[in-house]
Amino acid sequence: MWAVATWKGRTRDGPEPWTIDDFRASGRSDWADIARHWDHYGRLQRGVCIEIGCGPGRLTSALLDDYDRVLGIDVSPDQIELARQVLGDRVSRVDFSIVESPTVEAPPNSCSAMISTHVFQHLSSYSGIVAYLRAAHRALMPGASICFQTPVPGADKGDIPSRAYRWFDFLRTQISRALRRHRFMEYNRYPASRIVSTLKETGFEDVEVRIFRITATNFRQSFFFARKPPTVEA
Repeated sequence: MWAVATWKGRTRDGPEPWTIDDFRASGRSDWADIARHWDHYGRLQRGVCIEIGCGPGRLTSALLDDYDRVLGIDVSPDQIELARQVLGDRVSRVDFSIVESPTVEAPPNSCSAMISTHVFQHLSSYSGIVAYLRAAHRALMPGASICFQTPVPGADKGDIPSRAYRWFDFLRTQISRALRRHRFMEYNRYPASRIVSTLKETGFEDVEVRIFRITATNFRQSFFFARKPPTVEA
């Protein structure tokens, strides 16, 4: 759980390790902040919500308050196994999908929402974000909306890394990968204009960028909202 919510002191051997109840509560707190903005933007409730990068179900449990089912997508079988414990009896309303590449295994025009948090910045290539957005657009019903978080340079957490630091971090990542040292985390920022352009090119409309504080961490985070057109040309 700490691998997903890396809060100080919450490691397994820390002074206050995560419990399943605390973990679920943190997800509910985040969802309350996100849902308030998503509702203001306008979203369809109920139906099936796609969650890209569901991990151990921290947010998934809260999503089930508003949606009939969740399609939880993740690359890690271990994280999904932990999600089954975190979700408890609610697990029967979640369809898990273990993937090795960006895909959404759902029939076309069948889902009512898509959400993703703390995932897209960790993909090694921007093409992965594009692939997920295209797959989500295909799976969403007309009029459905999406909400996803990914950091924008200078907008998140109040820190603005210098150009020199970003270049150093890029080189460190490339060297670590070349030496096959996998114990590091990718962390990429993309200009909001690039993501907005990608959303429009993918077929989404009503694109908005919102930057707001998450109560649990008191950090600013950047969220993108967009909608699949109510009517889609054949």
